[in-house]
Parts: sequence; C-alpha cells; structure tokens
Amino acid sequence: TRQVYFCVGIGDYIEQWPHKILQRAGDSLNISCYQNYSNLAYMFWYQQPPRNGMKLIVSSTSWTHNFYEDGYSEAKFEVNREMSNCILMTIKNVTAKDEATYFCAASDHTV
Repeated sequence: TRQVYFCVGIGDYIEQWPHKILQRAGDSLNISCYQNYSNLAYMFWYQQPPRNGMKLIVSSTSWTHNFYEDGYSEAKFEVNREMSNCILMTIKNVTAKDEATYFCAASDHTV
C-alpha cells in the first residue's frame, strides 16, 4: 500500500506531524517531517525513550538509500523519502518498547 505524506509548510522551518501519538500495540504508526531550508540533502530520525538518551535511528539522503544505525532496521522503522523536503517514518508492529519521543532533523551534511 502507498504511504500518505502529511508534508505542508510555509517559510523556513522544520515541522513534525503529528505532535503526539497514542497507538495500540500491534498497529503501525506514521510520523512525517517537513523541512523547507533549501531542501537540505540529509534528513534524520532520532529516538529518545523515557529517561534515556537520544539515539540516531536512520540517516537519509536525497540521492541514495537510507542508512540505519546498529539495532535499528527497515523491518521495524520503514523510511520513505519520495520528496527531498519530506521524510515519512513508519514504525511497524508497535510495542511498549517503542514508547519514546521521536525527533526529526535536517542538515546539509552528515551529523
């Protein structure tokens, strides 16, 4: 099935949508991120579980495949970047272990 993007914006900023999600175990959820800083080539998703540090999940460039950090995979965190200024992450088969704050970032170089 085709994923739906929720990427809209005006001006220079970065925006995630939705801001809060409550999801049932076993379901999938979508988080999208839009950036309008001259279509920066690199976009990133980070995960910060409660009372823990922030970890990089995946790096995406506008010209090649996604790069997953150790412990993360496309099987769980599917990332789609059909548009250079928008990235969608689908977290599959949600469990209590996925409870976290998820952050999006964009850059003109790797971070």
